[in-house]
Amino acid sequence: MRILIATLTFSLGLMASAHADGIYKWVDENGVVHFGSQPPKKEQVEVVKAPKSERYRQWQTEQQALVADQQLATAAKPDEAMAEAAPAQASQDAQREQQRLNEAEVAARAQRCQSAQQRLQELNSHARVREVDANGNYRVLPEEERQQRIQQTRQVLQNNC
Repeated sequence: MRILIATLTFSLGLMASAHADGIYKWVDENGVVHFGSQPPKKEQVEVVKAPKSERYRQWQTEQQALVADQQLATAAKPDEAMAEAAPAQASQDAQREQQRLNEAEVAARAQRCQSAQQRLQELNSHARVREVDANGNYRVLPEEERQQRIQQTRQVLQNNC
């Protein structure tokens, strides 16, 4: 009887996890690997099981912009090996690196522009906007905060589009 109950409990747990919206994997600053159904905002994560929601697509575009920004930051650091190379080679490498930086910046701007356009459309089309706070609870934005976010999003659009 105990084996039957344990098997049923285990099976129900598997079925519940199979119906989860999405599963994300990330490593924190201490090197600890985490799994969760809610991805963190500031860290790059690996998607173990992708959800099918619109919110996930928006998060995915934000993650791509974050990766592009990180590439810009690492590419902006001076390369020690380039300083030891011949002057002509160093000049060519610098030009290639600058071109990669420009391409990454253009891609990051396009990503931020697209994300801001989607955010603005959502804020304008819905009078009641819900968001998930840090504890995982839903809260409805007051109208003043919604208008403030609309203005912030328009500013992002002016800067990036």
